[in-house]
Amino acid sequence: AYKCTEGYLTGGYGHRIMDGEAIPSDKAGWEAIFNEDYKTAKMGATELVGNSENLRPQAFGLIIEMVYQMGTYGVSKFKKFLNALNQEQPDYVEASKEMLDSKWAKQTPNRANRMSERMAEIATKIFN
Repeated sequence: AYKCTEGYLTGGYGHRIMDGEAIPSDKAGWEAIFNEDYKTAKMGATELVGNSENLRPQAFGLIIEMVYQMGTYGVSKFKKFLNALNQEQPDYVEASKEMLDSKWAKQTPNRANRMSERMAEIATKIFN
C-alpha cells in the first residue's frame, strides 16, 4: 500500500483503502477487490451516460476508467464532457477537450492527456 497524490492510502490496482479495511496480502485478494471496484465503476458510467447505443464502446471504456479513478460523483461534475457524449451524435473531440478543463487534468496530467488523446481518436478511427 502507498499514498496517492491526494494523500489517500491506496493499493493493488488503484484501490483507495478505507479506514478499518483489511489489506489483501496476495494478488488474488487484490484482484477480487479490483473486480468489485470495476463493477462499481461500470455501473457508475452507465448511470452517467446510460446504455447509449450512439456511444462507441471505446468511449464508454474511458468513462469507466474515469469513474474507477474519481467515482461517479467526481465524473458527474464534468458537465460539458458528459453533454458532448450524451448527444445523438456524440462529439468525441469536444469531450476530449473538456476532459482537460478540469482539476483532474491538473492533478494527474499524464493520465488525463493520454485519455483525452484516446477520446479524440475515437472520432476518426475505425474500430473492428
